[in-house]
Amino acid sequence: MRRLNAASATLFLSTTSCVIVDPSSCGVGGGATILISPSVVVVAVGQSVTPRASWCRNGRYDRVSPRWSLGQAADDDVIALDLESGRITGKRAGQATVIATYDGAEGSRVRVTVP
Repeated sequence: MRRLNAASATLFLSTTSCVIVDPSSCGVGGGATILISPSVVVVAVGQSVTPRASWCRNGRYDRVSPRWSLGQAADDDVIALDLESGRITGKRAGQATVIATYDGAEGSRVRVTVP
């Protein structure tokens, strides 16, 4: 049996976009939430990534197309954001935040770093 050391496990976890969430917590208390994956993005200048959004309600996850927005106006200096698709493109070094909103619920924020 092959074992992974901590560095290998960290590399594997940081390069995957899979998010494991306890299904029993989806919509607990009657509320609805948006799950964004990945929630942390590192993108080089000129490169792009598009996060995925899932709507969590009544114990079900459904893929949705939310309204995307920047966390603050200054984030536009660091990244370009396609407001329809959520595609994030690095413009210059720095950090930014992207937010997804769907059916009145604000989603988790995507933290973006452009090295």
